[in-house]
Amino acid sequence: TDTLYIIEQRIDGEELRKRIESGERFTLKEAVEFLEQGLIFIKQLEEKKIVHRDIKPENIIISKPDGKVYFLDFGIARILGMPSLTKTEALAGPHTPGYAAPEQFNNLKSEIDSRADLFSIGVVTYECLSGKNPFRDGATSHLDILQRTITITPVSFKIQGDTQHQFMGLLSSLMGKFPSRRPKDATQAL
Repeated sequence: TDTLYIIEQRIDGEELRKRIESGERFTLKEAVEFLEQGLIFIKQLEEKKIVHRDIKPENIIISKPDGKVYFLDFGIARILGMPSLTKTEALAGPHTPGYAAPEQFNNLKSEIDSRADLFSIGVVTYECLSGKNPFRDGATSHLDILQRTITITPVSFKIQGDTQHQFMGLLSSLMGKFPSRRPKDATQAL
């Protein structure tokens, strides 16, 4: 009989969620480095026609020695152009409330591409700077989070060093409600 093995790399690092919960906030420099690594990761997925669909702090580890960012858990990733496992008539697609783009949790399959991941990395970067998820903060339920994701525009906050609000502007564009309002791909975002 054949035996199947999975070999995984051990990462000496910390889950991003723990860092956020400890009260530590990213500086502008750290946020830029984090987002750049995230966009390079999404660009690599685009080349393979994969959408991760679950970028969130619990699925990100930052290595201790060098600050390299690792993205984990491809459990709900999708290969574009392949048959979907989610029923077309399902009211909601697989998602994590507060991080998933509206087209993803509304199961609008034809609109889901890497721009859903761009939305998520924008939300995570915002949270690393502010300490708050703009859609989860103050929400009372799963449905409330989804409603906020569709209706709330995250508050633009002052990032020390972002004197012309260019970085905040990029984050706002990544978190656009409609895919057409976001960068067309990770290369454009980079």
